Amino acid sequence: MEAKNKPFKIIIDHEPYEWNKPTINGSEIKALAGVDPAYGVWQDVPGPTDPPVGDTQEIDLTKPGNERFFTGKKTTTEGNNCVVLAS
Repeated sequence: MEAKNKPFKIIIDHEPYEWNKPTINGSEIKALAGVDPAYGVWQDVPGPTDPPVGDTQEIDLTKPGNERFFTGKKTTTEGNNCVVLAS
């Protein structure tokens, strides 16, 4: 009889979830958390910069420290037309 693999415990937006595969990608994280598919995903890691996780980018959950993520609106200045008026 085969032993059933334990699910991986991950945290998304401070909420615990369980995932049954050793990898997860950005689209799967958003679906699991029930957030807007247009949102961005970042991996919560120690240090000043949290790397973005692409929709098809696989994160290896078997490595310690790869289990915390957060989601949110992507910020961009693309197409932002600013006009500076001189006096």
